[in-house]
Amino acid sequence: MLRNYSICGKLLSLSAPFFPADSENWKKFLVESAKSDITVECRVTENLPEINGEWSKRGECDYCTAENMLYKRIYMGSADGAVIKATTDDLSQKEITFAEGSFKTLMDERYMWSTIGLAESLLYFDSLLMHASFIEVDGEAILFTAPSGTGKSTQAELWRRFGGATVINGDKAGLCCIDNKVYACGVPFCGTSGICENKKLPLKAIVELGQSPQNIVKKLTAVRGLQAILGNTYIDMQTPGVPVKCVELINRILSAVNVYHLDCTPDERAVEALKSALENE
Repeated sequence: MLRNYSICGKLLSLSAPFFPADSENWKKFLVESAKSDITVECRVTENLPEINGEWSKRGECDYCTAENMLYKRIYMGSADGAVIKATTDDLSQKEITFAEGSFKTLMDERYMWSTIGLAESLLYFDSLLMHASFIEVDGEAILFTAPSGTGKSTQAELWRRFGGATVINGDKAGLCCIDNKVYACGVPFCGTSGICENKKLPLKAIVELGQSPQNIVKKLTAVRGLQAILGNTYIDMQTPGVPVKCVELINRILSAVNVYHLDCTPDERAVEALKSALENE
C-alpha cells in the first residue's frame, strides 16, 4: 500500500503493509501521487536483519555506519523494534524493517513521524519540526514554544478568545525556509491538543514562554534565540551530519524572524503585552 503526504511543502511517499496512522489528521495531508521528495519503504519480518559493523549506543537507539550506509536500531522497551537504513549523505530515502509485533505500535499516528525520522529527512529540505502551538493572526503565524506544561495551549487559546487568532496546531509546527523567507506549516500530528489544520503561513514571530505574575516581553539575542529554537526542535542529534545542518538552518531562521521571551500570566493581559511588543517592533 502507498500513501503520499504533503508536509512542509515536501512530498512524503510512504509504502507499508497497512497504515495504523490512517487518522483524520493524517488524511488532511494526503495528496495524489507525484514525484516524491522523501521516500520511506516499510516491511515486516520475523527477525530483524543482521548488520555487519560496529554498533554504538547513543541515547535510546543504536547506530552503525557500514559501506556508506547508516543504520539505526530502535526498540520497544527491551524488545527489538525496527532497523532504519539510509545512505550517510541523504536521509530522505529510507528503508525500515520492523520486527513482527512492533509495526502497529511504532507506526501509530502518534509515533509514526518519529519512527520514520521525518524531522531528519525534512532537515535536508530546509525544514524543522518544533514543539510549539501555532496560531494565525491577520494572515501571519505566531509560534508559542516552551516545555510541556508551561502554557503554550493556554496562550494560544487566549489569543483565540481575545486576539482574533485561529489555532492551527495546538502542539507542533513545521518551519520551512524558502529563499529568504520563513513559513510556519501545519503538520498531521498535534500531541493531545486535538487541533490540527493543514495550512502554511508567513512566520511573524517565535515566542518562548515562561510563567510569571507579571507580563514581560523581551526580544532575544541571536544566541538566546538559537537556544530557544534548538531546545524545542524535534531532531535526532545523534544522527551524523544532523547537528551542523540543524544549527545552520536555525541561524537562517533567526536572520529573518524575531524570537521573543514572554514571561506571562494566564489571562488576557498576556495577549495585550505581546500584541503591543509586536506592533511596536
